[in-house]
Amino acid sequence: MLYAHWSGAVDYDQFEANFIRYLQDAHYRPGRPELIDLAAVTDIDINFNLVRSMVRQVNEQAPGIIVDTRTVLYAPDETAFGIGRMYQTLADISGGTRVEVFRTEREALDALELPHVSIAHLLEVETFFPATARAASPGA
Repeated sequence: MLYAHWSGAVDYDQFEANFIRYLQDAHYRPGRPELIDLAAVTDIDINFNLVRSMVRQVNEQAPGIIVDTRTVLYAPDETAFGIGRMYQTLADISGGTRVEVFRTEREALDALELPHVSIAHLLEVETFFPATARAASPGA
């Protein structure tokens, strides 16, 4: 499972740069479940067309294949929740990524069938590998 924690002000350029790092990570595996924690996001500067672009990028993460990815968003803030629901709706229409949006940690953890009492507890007892750049190919 991938765990991503977003904080502060978030815009499309940050999403795009982060997504590129995600795809280039040594631990990247297409289609693994994702828990995206938006609890510390203070502002989101993303509109409908940019959300549509995000869905397209996620669905096309493997060239020529729509990757079936389950994404659970923990979004307690009104704005983050609203953008998350927009992302969910557009993902439902396009197929590929499956998005669920929740306002509470408990709901997000239950959706992934995780028994932890909180996300902090999940991070404390489970092993998550830090972002690690993939080694360059020989001759590159």
